[in-house]
Amino acid sequence: MVLRFFSLSISSSKSKRLTTNNYFFTTTTTTPPFKFLLRYLSTAAQLPLQSQSNNNFNSTPSIVPLTRSLLSPRPCPCPFLPLNNNTTFGSLRPTSRCFTTTDQSHHRDSINYDVVIVGAGPAGLSAAIRLKQLCRQNDVDLSVCVVEKGAQLGAHIISGNVFEPRALDELLPQWKQEEVPISVPVSSDKFWLLTRDRAFSLPSPFDNKGNYVISLSQLVRWLGIKAEELGVEIYPGFAASEILYDSNRKVVGIATNDMGVAKDGSKRETFQRGVELKGRITLLAEGCRGSLSQKIMGDYNLREKVQAQHQTYALGIKEVWEIDESKHTPGSVLHTIGWPLDHKTYGGSFLYHMKDRQVSVGLVVALDYHNPYLNPYEEFQKLKHHPAIKRLLEGGTVIQYGARTLNEGGLQVNETLFFVLRNTFVGIEN
Repeated sequence: MVLRFFSLSISSSKSKRLTTNNYFFTTTTTTPPFKFLLRYLSTAAQLPLQSQSNNNFNSTPSIVPLTRSLLSPRPCPCPFLPLNNNTTFGSLRPTSRCFTTTDQSHHRDSINYDVVIVGAGPAGLSAAIRLKQLCRQNDVDLSVCVVEKGAQLGAHIISGNVFEPRALDELLPQWKQEEVPISVPVSSDKFWLLTRDRAFSLPSPFDNKGNYVISLSQLVRWLGIKAEELGVEIYPGFAASEILYDSNRKVVGIATNDMGVAKDGSKRETFQRGVELKGRITLLAEGCRGSLSQKIMGDYNLREKVQAQHQTYALGIKEVWEIDESKHTPGSVLHTIGWPLDHKTYGGSFLYHMKDRQVSVGLVVALDYHNPYLNPYEEFQKLKHHPAIKRLLEGGTVIQYGARTLNEGGLQVNETLFFVLRNTFVGIEN
């Protein structure tokens, strides 16, 4: 079951239908589970809620998929918990987890899972998929939830990506037989040393034979579909803001952001407390310098216990260009070092030819640079005016752009293994 929280439609014979991409909720006047969750969602998204009679409606709670079917969840053993009002909220199919409702003006509502994963990037979704695969192999049924701060999967994924498929071969061996957004194999691999106006070819230290030039955000969306098919519950549009501890300081889950908070911190009329997502196991796959991961490391002194070195960071800036077809070579990969960065600044650039006449060009600059006046954005503009790069981009059009931070520390900055900190956060992505 996947809830597209910010693209809902309330459906009935009397209420207006709002547009949606994936699901609509059927309104009833029964007292369904999740009523507190839907109140939370509708308040956050400021959706209109209609009070209606149930004479003409099916009173069975249901969520209706519009684009694809999901595995039917098991009946919920806990009773439906009534709320003392006559307002009709969208209803959902019950699941196997128990839910608690409390006075929402003071307390959070909570949902219980076996595993809660924070972050729907490649690491978080792969972990969820593998857990569900192991459940099927061992005839065990565990509830797995993934929380993602982006409004949709892939919304916060930026990567100029040459993809090595070995991990995907192990996770989903039949992926090549499916409609997966991995279709441009590497056709050439170059490595240049740039000066202000020249480019010198170097022996390439990379081995990209058998790899693919892809859009990582598109791959994440596809992984989300595979996770849904296995029964993983994905909650996009909700940022995890707090680690939950029990009385023994054991991690028992996370809480999402409060909604309806003004810039000055005051509570608006639409204020709603976040939801507690409790799990026996909590996996943090937040990416670079995740807020909850940083909190865990500080609370348990993870770096000090293993004498890990300090993490180092870089800033990556990327644009996607649409260029002339005569200049486009699908699968061509170029990496550069040198200009526009000086010899004291760690970094380099990349240029990947994707499909549909698109080229991904970017610059990565380590944030430990010595020159206080260095501006990574301005260095990126210089790069695009290098004769070898300008020749390719001239006459083209920028269709996408973005930036993100990267971990550069490597294995020497890893923390103790008492906690599961996935992939990018610990700086071990390939």
